[in-house]
Amino acid sequence: MPPSTATGMLRAARLLVLAALLPLAVPAFAQRALLTHAEQPAKLIRKTAVYDAAAGVPLHPGDLVTTAATSVQIEWPQGVLLAVGPGSTLLIDDAAAFPAVTLLRGWIKVAGGGKDVAGKLTVAAGALSVGASGSGVLRVAADKTELFVERGTLSVKATDKGAAAPLEIGSEQYVVHRGAQPLQAEPRPARLFVSEMPRAFFDPLVSVAARARPAEPTLLREASAADIAQWNDVATPLRRQLAVRFAGRLADPAFRTDAENLLAAQPEWRQALKQTARKPSDTYTNHLF
Repeated sequence: MPPSTATGMLRAARLLVLAALLPLAVPAFAQRALLTHAEQPAKLIRKTAVYDAAAGVPLHPGDLVTTAATSVQIEWPQGVLLAVGPGSTLLIDDAAAFPAVTLLRGWIKVAGGGKDVAGKLTVAAGALSVGASGSGVLRVAADKTELFVERGTLSVKATDKGAAAPLEIGSEQYVVHRGAQPLQAEPRPARLFVSEMPRAFFDPLVSVAARARPAEPTLLREASAADIAQWNDVATPLRRQLAVRFAGRLADPAFRTDAENLLAAQPEWRQALKQTARKPSDTYTNHLF
C-alpha cells in the first residue's frame, strides 16, 4: 500500500474516532431546558427584559421563570423533568452543560433522569444544595426550606454549614432547613407541608416534550424595580448576582427612582446606587436656559 494511501486511511480513522467522542465531550448542546407545558404563559425575565413564555419556548442559562396561578413543566434530555408550582420563581443555571436550577421561592417537583451525571439535576434552594437522581418536592419559604423525597435517593447539603457532609435522603423521608438547626431526616413530611403542596404534585411527572410545538417568547417590557424587589429576602450571593445583572437599568430615571424606594435597603443595591449617582439634570429642571 502506498504511504500516501496509508496516511489518508489513518486520518480518516482518527476523524471517525473524534466524531464518536464529540457528543461526550460537549454535552452542553444536548442539555438545554425546554418549557414543555404551561396552562398559562409564565413570566420570563431574560437578561433585563420581561416576556410571556408559553409551552415550546427554549430556556437559556440565566432565565428567571415566574408562575402565577398555575404550574409549568420544564424538561431536559435524559429524562430530567421539573414542575414549577404556582406563585414560584426559578432561575435556570445550566451554563455548565448539566441541568441545574435555583429555586428563589415557592415550590418545585423534580425527577432526575438517573444516577449518571448526564441525567442528574442539581437544585439550589435556600441554603440547601440537592442532587436529584430520584424524584422529590422542594419548597422555599421566607423562614425555611423543605424537601420531601418521593422516590429514589436525593443527596442534600446545607451550604451554610461549612464542610458538613451531605446527607443521603431516601424515599418517603423529609428534611427541613431552618436557621442554625442541624439537618435531620424525618420518616414522613410535616402535615402542613402536605396540606399546602400543590395538588398537581401528588401525581408523577410525565414527559410531554414530544407534544410541545416550538415557540418564541413574547416581549412585554423592560424589567422594573418592582420585579426585582420581590426577591429582597433571597440569600446574599443571589442578591449580589441580581444586583450586578440589573444595575444597568439604573440609567433609566424611572427605574432608578423605584430602586431608591424598593431596593436601597440591600447593601448590593446601595453600592450600585452610589456608584451611579444621579446627574444634576436628573434632580432638577433648569427653567432659565
